[in-house]
Amino acid sequence: MPRNRALDRIIKDRHLNMGARGALKTVTKSFLYDFAALGGSAGALTLTDLNGNAQTLPDNAVITEVVVEGVTDNTSGGSATIALGYTGQATAFLGATAFDNAMWNVNAVTVGAPTAAVGKTTAEVSVLATVATADLTAGKWCVHVSYIAGL
Repeated sequence: MPRNRALDRIIKDRHLNMGARGALKTVTKSFLYDFAALGGSAGALTLTDLNGNAQTLPDNAVITEVVVEGVTDNTSGGSATIALGYTGQATAFLGATAFDNAMWNVNAVTVGAPTAAVGKTTAEVSVLATVATADLTAGKWCVHVSYIAGL
């Protein structure tokens, strides 16, 4: 039976997230924490895209890498901690870490893999920063999340 190569290519690109040469395509989304827009109250804060709009990771995203980029130093009136993750996995990217850790500093770039044993989303999820112990009073940073669209 003859093969429909155009249809094969569409199926690979859509369902297997394959590039033109058959390699898996990695997608990177950037999520922003900006005290001026989100505040810094203790609790879970939903990070936005770089323009301040809502943004999510898709269902079945196989997370391969997380990069934290410091833009403006964090400040706090106490000993605030920050954890990074997504809906249902609040510490998937980073466990509670002091607000004044060098990783949050201006121009600091921290590269790492997800810390959660499960690096795959099971639904469309928001990326969260969970502030605890005390409120943040300033800060701005970006979390770049790379993933492969899973099945």
